[in-house]
Amino acid sequence: MSRKAYLFVEAEPFQSASGAINAWVEEELRALGHELERHNHYRPNAGDTGIPLANARRLLTLRSRPPADLAVFCDLGLGIHPPSRELARRTFVFFHGLHGQPTLWLGNPLIDLYGTLSPYLHDTLSSLLMTPDWRQRRCLDPRGAQVVGSLVPTLPCLEAAEGDARLPGGELPESVQEALDRGEVLGHAIQPTKANWLAVCSILLHLRALTREHGHPPVRLVVAAQDFALIQHALRYGYPFPVPALAAALQSAEAGLEDLLLPVPHLKQPALFRLFREARFGLAYNASPEPFGMYVLESVLNGCPIYTNGAGNNRHALPPGHGIIVRESGEMAAGAPNAYATVAARILQDLLAPGPVREECQRGAALIRRTFTREAFSASLRACVDRLESDTTTPHWSFDELVVRLSPLVRRLDEASGAFSSDYVNARLSPEERDLMNELLGRPAGQLGHGETDLARMEGLFDKGVLSLAPPAGAEPPRPTWGAWSWYPPGSAFLEPSLLKDTVTR
Repeated sequence: MSRKAYLFVEAEPFQSASGAINAWVEEELRALGHELERHNHYRPNAGDTGIPLANARRLLTLRSRPPADLAVFCDLGLGIHPPSRELARRTFVFFHGLHGQPTLWLGNPLIDLYGTLSPYLHDTLSSLLMTPDWRQRRCLDPRGAQVVGSLVPTLPCLEAAEGDARLPGGELPESVQEALDRGEVLGHAIQPTKANWLAVCSILLHLRALTREHGHPPVRLVVAAQDFALIQHALRYGYPFPVPALAAALQSAEAGLEDLLLPVPHLKQPALFRLFREARFGLAYNASPEPFGMYVLESVLNGCPIYTNGAGNNRHALPPGHGIIVRESGEMAAGAPNAYATVAARILQDLLAPGPVREECQRGAALIRRTFTREAFSASLRACVDRLESDTTTPHWSFDELVVRLSPLVRRLDEASGAFSSDYVNARLSPEERDLMNELLGRPAGQLGHGETDLARMEGLFDKGVLSLAPPAGAEPPRPTWGAWSWYPPGSAFLEPSLLKDTVTR
C-alpha cells in the first residue's frame, strides 16, 4: 500500500552537491513505495523575503490536508515548515551541515530520527543533543544518541566517471590552460566561502619563496572567482574582514594577489575533474567544519592530494596514507607569522618527489570506490526508515550512566599549555580548567555535579566544546552502516588528551 510522504529540502535536485543528495533521498523514498510530494526553498520567491505571502499560502495548504505518514527534512528545509504531528506521523531530519534552523531541531521531541552524513557529524550531533543540565540531571534531549542515525553519501562520479551532467557549471577557462602552458604548477581551493584565506595565502607566500629558492616553477592556486573578488575587496577596503598582515606580506614579497591566485567561475563536474587531474595539490584549510567532504574525496579520486587543517570531517574522510594530509599546530591556531611554513615545505617536498603521495591517492581512490557507493547510500537510508517504523527510540541508559569524553569537536589539545584547536573555537584552558578536565574525563555523570565540583567551571568546559557526554562503552545505539567507515576511530570524543598531538600529520 502506498504511503504518503513529504520531502522538504532547500536545494533543488542536482543544482548543487546538496541537491544531488536530496535527489538521491527522493529516489530512495519513492523506491520504498512512498507517494512523495517535494517542496523546495525556504523563500518561494524574491518578494517573500520581505513579506512572506507565498509562505503563508503554502502553510495554509499543507495544514488543510490529513497528516502524511512521513515528513523528511534537510537541515535548511526545516525553514519551509516546522515539524509537527499535524503534518506527519513520523519526522526524519538529515543534515548537510548543522547551520540550518538550529532552534527548530535542537532537542525537538517531534523529530523521531536524525540522519548524518559522516561519523564525525554523528558524534557531533549526539554531543549537542546530550548537552547536560547538571542541576536537573538531564540532557537537552533525553533520547540523545539513540535518535541519531547514519547515512553513507555517494559521489556522482562513482556512477559516471565525469560526474553527473545535471549538476550546473561552466567549462574550465582558457586562463588555466595558459598557466599550464607557461609551466606554472597549479593547486586548487575552489569551495566558495569555506577557506581561511589568511592561512591559505600564508601557505602560498611561503611556497612562493621556497620555489624561487629551489629554482622550481611558480605555483598558483585556482580559486572561485567570488572568493578572489572578496579578498580583493578586503585588501582594498579592510572589509568584510581585516587583512593588514596579508597586505604587508604581499608587499614584502613584491607580489600581487593575482601572483598567488587564479580565479575561475563555478565549474561543471567534467571541468572540475579535469582541473583536479591537472593540479598537483589541493588546499582545504577551512574556517568552517566540513560535515562530509565530497570535494576532498573527488580530488583524491582524481589523483590530486589534499592538504588540510582537518576542520570537521576532513580529518576523518579517509584514513592516514590515503591522499589527505592533515597538518595543524598550535602556532597556526595562534596566528604565528611563520606557522604555515611547514605546510609549504611539505607541499614542495611532494612536488619534487611525487611518487609517495601519488601512491597515497591511488590507495585513497580504491577505498573511495569501495566505500561511497550508491548501494551503501541506499542501504543506510533504508536502515533509517526501518528505525522510524520500528519505533524503538527509548533510551537504553539514564543520565547518570552517560560518560564524560573529550568532545568530537577537538582537533588538537596541548596538555602542558592548555591551548586547543577545535571546530568551534581556538582557545586556552586555565590551569584550573586543565586539572578539572583531567579529573572529569572517563567518569560517569552520576558521580558528578553534586556540589563537590566547581559547577560553573565544569559547565564552561562543555560550553567551549572541550568536553561532551557519550553513551557508556558497550551501550551505544546500533550503527548499521558503520562498516562503511571502518577506519573512523571511535572519535575525538573517545580520545584522551595525551593522545592528541600538537601537530597531526597524515
